[in-house]
Amino acid sequence: MNSYFNFKYSRQFLGIFMVFMGSPLIFFFKEIAGFGGASTFTIGSLVLGMILMISPDDIFKKFYKPNLPLFRLASVFIAVALINFFFANPFYGYAANRYVFIRDLGNYMFIFTFFFLLLGVSNDIKDYVLPIVVFLTFLGSVCLIYSMATNPYFVIGQRASVVFGDGSTTASGNPHVYARNAFGGVFASYLMLRNKNLLWKMFSLANMVLSIIVLVLTQARSILLAFFFTVAIFCYYNVSRETVKKVFVGIFKPQNIFLIVLLFAGFSYFVSTQANLVSIITMYYDAVTITFTRAILTATGMAEDTKNIDYSAMGRVNSFATFKKIFFETPWQLILGKGYRFLYMDIPLLETWIDCGIVAFISFSLMNLVIFKEALRAIKEGTNPLTTFLGYFYMCYFVGLFTGGEPYGTPYWFIFCVMIRFLGIKYIQRNTQFLKKYIPQTSPVM
Repeated sequence: MNSYFNFKYSRQFLGIFMVFMGSPLIFFFKEIAGFGGASTFTIGSLVLGMILMISPDDIFKKFYKPNLPLFRLASVFIAVALINFFFANPFYGYAANRYVFIRDLGNYMFIFTFFFLLLGVSNDIKDYVLPIVVFLTFLGSVCLIYSMATNPYFVIGQRASVVFGDGSTTASGNPHVYARNAFGGVFASYLMLRNKNLLWKMFSLANMVLSIIVLVLTQARSILLAFFFTVAIFCYYNVSRETVKKVFVGIFKPQNIFLIVLLFAGFSYFVSTQANLVSIITMYYDAVTITFTRAILTATGMAEDTKNIDYSAMGRVNSFATFKKIFFETPWQLILGKGYRFLYMDIPLLETWIDCGIVAFISFSLMNLVIFKEALRAIKEGTNPLTTFLGYFYMCYFVGLFTGGEPYGTPYWFIFCVMIRFLGIKYIQRNTQFLKKYIPQTSPVM
């Protein structure tokens, strides 16, 4: 990576970041800094991000080919979802819900516009992605810490989040967006450590540590599960017998032994003098393990009393019970589905089936399976900073397909748009003079 900034490409990726990873900063500036109100500031931020993606020299002149198999599968699902949205929509049969109808219609417009603009963004942005991700995920984590420090209602042990309103209730924020920001920060920082700039290495290492701390503070179970899942994938592709052998040989070098002893002595002294910090860490560890245990007990039906029930997991259990009832009693209703937003399951994969039918379920599932395979390939090859980061970052959403969210929302589809545009692109070199003359040249992701 010879340069860390290019006005055109850095600006374009900054715009992309604001759309598919900008929620933590948007929430902070909207709720804490007092910019705008309600959805106005969010819409303005998305519009600004899309404006930054536009290159005056290239707009409507250059378009880059996306991953066509992914594009076709996504198109099938969106088409089926829109048909249900307009013609089989029991959720919007009440006048009081017309606002939500307009909101979702606006979401689809944002998704289409974002993808259209992505087609005009050159693959050459790949060299300028990581510095932006590292810096902005660091900023997102700092904003979260600042919000916690200035919130008089925050209690140590509570899930960390930028609060909505005055923060007087414990459920007034969304910790998942900050956990997801930290998730991206860990892996972007790891990839950024490969460069030779010492200052960037130090900053990336600091961001990695801070991001891991934020992951713990937010206590977002699905993101923590995704993090461990992704670390396992990382170890599978990067840890071998030879690398383990090299590590052990390196450990027993005299200078490294001295450094390890020195670090251990310093850590021991720090722990012995920071009893409050140790108790806080223990408290968060206990909180995370207890919530994981409650979720497992609730999901398996082994929670014996109300103290052991996780009500978030119970919602999924009840929704799954409804799905099973339809599946076994009136399975023909699952052919076309029960209608748009018929049942909020918090399990996006199954929600596509019960709402929009078998075609939507198959297309949505296959799309994510193909993205998953391309993400694994990008992680394994590790040659492209953009696709490698996207491969790691997608794992957060892959786990989410089974644990939370809805299949129609912009949080999923903004990231799907980015994956369809950049993952698994294969460009065939053509030497024909006719093609060289008349077919616009692309800049493939390499």
